[in-house]
Amino acid sequence: MKDRTMATIRELGFCSLNSREDFDRVRKLLDDPEIGTPVQRAAWFYQVIRQSYAAALTSFGSQPQDMRATFPLIEQAHRRLADVVVENQDFERLIRHYDRPVSLFYCDPPYHDTEDYYQNIGEKGFTEEDHVRLRDTLMKIQGKFLLSYNDDAFVRGLYDCPDLFVVETTRLNTIKQRYDPSSQFPELIISNYDP
Repeated sequence: MKDRTMATIRELGFCSLNSREDFDRVRKLLDDPEIGTPVQRAAWFYQVIRQSYAAALTSFGSQPQDMRATFPLIEQAHRRLADVVVENQDFERLIRHYDRPVSLFYCDPPYHDTEDYYQNIGEKGFTEEDHVRLRDTLMKIQGKFLLSYNDDAFVRGLYDCPDLFVVETTRLNTIKQRYDPSSQFPELIISNYDP
């Protein structure tokens, strides 16, 4: 979306079907990293996100999706990403690399006890040791951090430190929202500065 915006939009123009069969076909294509160009794979991934239930990538959402109606969103994403550096590294290495007194890190790790939602088949997912490693990394930085987590006893214990600020909040539970519009999900906002 950042560098090949128009090519991705052109490729998405071929995604006219909104069907379970097409969704399953594209998901299978994505399972093989040798199939397709980077632009095709980006378009397929976007199609699967748009057509999956709760953007979980696993099951067809069966809601009508006009792919062309999302093209302005893609162009907007391109403009917002124009001056952004995209990194794909372990968080500890990345935080150490960019840490300065003026740095602000926003971290949104996989929520505790939901890590398997983010795990690809055959890959090691985010572990409890990674949650501890994230905390230890953040506690050593020169800059500031803002961290969002699920409200969970493990997380509360992990960040029960006198120099931290923990704010309880809620957000709409987007998955349950279809069935219960007022469904809320408890979250914690944790920082090393007074928010």
